[in-house]
Amino acid sequence: MTDTSLASFAAGMGVGLAVAVPIGPMGILCIQRTLAHGLEAGFATGLGAATVHVALGSMATLGLWTSMADWVGSGAQVFSILSAGLLFWFAVRIMRRSIVVGSGETRPEGWLRLYGSAILFGFSNPLAIVLFAAALPAFMAGSDPAAAPLLVPGVFLGSITWWICLSATTALLRSRLSSRMIGAANKASGILLAALGTLTVANAMGLRLP
Repeated sequence: MTDTSLASFAAGMGVGLAVAVPIGPMGILCIQRTLAHGLEAGFATGLGAATVHVALGSMATLGLWTSMADWVGSGAQVFSILSAGLLFWFAVRIMRRSIVVGSGETRPEGWLRLYGSAILFGFSNPLAIVLFAAALPAFMAGSDPAAAPLLVPGVFLGSITWWICLSATTALLRSRLSSRMIGAANKASGILLAALGTLTVANAMGLRLP
């Protein structure tokens, strides 16, 4: 691997970390699922988020980023309302569900459902696209376009590294919490997601909350 290729790969890792690390709706969802269902649930959610980041990176390397950004920008209000709807949906499901620690393992199809819902939420979340748009030029400035394909595996490695760390740290904390504390954290996560949904709708409609 040449120095240029390494630089592109490292730039991709930087983009993946820069997009994944800020704790937003996806981070809250990952933490909540890890607390409620364990490490595998958090990892499945993080893997879904990393998949979205890889897709965005692939669009960038294929030269589709500008077209996609323009398309998303033209429908920003629709995307925001869709994202808010998903936030409310997750919030309601979380707050209505009782958490029983050690109540049994989730089947593989359960992890696939968590993974799929994370992908759906990631693509509808304008924050991910905004963060990617901000991080990509900063890390790719001066890079050789011929080495751009190495951006994609770099993005995946950077993103998934963060989600593994977040899930593992939360799982470690989970093992030290009582069922009552985990239940309270679960409800708090639902409230936070609902609050973020409200803010998203307000921003989309141009409203100012007191």
